[in-house]
Amino acid sequence: MTARAPVGELAGDFRRTYALTVHKIAFRRQPARHHQRKPARTRLSATHAARLAVPADAADIQLLIAGFVDEGLMLPRTVEDVEAAIADFVVVVDSHDRVQACAALHEYCPSLAEVSSVAVAREAQGMGLGTMAVRSVEAMARQRDVTELFALSLAGPFFEALGYEAVPLERFPEKVARYEDLAARGVIVTPKTCFRKALT
Repeated sequence: MTARAPVGELAGDFRRTYALTVHKIAFRRQPARHHQRKPARTRLSATHAARLAVPADAADIQLLIAGFVDEGLMLPRTVEDVEAAIADFVVVVDSHDRVQACAALHEYCPSLAEVSSVAVAREAQGMGLGTMAVRSVEAMARQRDVTELFALSLAGPFFEALGYEAVPLERFPEKVARYEDLAARGVIVTPKTCFRKALT
């Protein structure tokens, strides 16, 4: 297995590297074509890269998310669910193009979106891959002129370190309505803290 860069190295140069790389990705909606080639990766470290997800990644993303469903950390998704929203996903892959982390942008209106489906493979946690995924989603949001993001998570320190602040969930009635709809369908939703960030 290829040696991984130290956590400090990933974090220390992140702002400079991010400015030179992630912002160069053209985060545009793309039709979900199953024969679509995987786009070039944007390197943020010596061993991992963030890129837009493509249909070929759907099964890997679904499997990654499924590993956290039983603990109530994430809501279940089918491969078909992921495929339908694949243009809104980013993935972080290793040097063999294996999906190690993911995140998605769920838009509620032109100015508001949720950072959702943030997951990192257990064997790759603590390496900054979650940060890479969320930062890439933020870049996607800026490209789409989204001005406000929110996220529901039990990982408070993680989102706070990325500049998010805890706010009441009621601030986002769109999400409250979504939870009510899920509850009506018998889906158990684990209470999480709501975090918000204004994009500039």
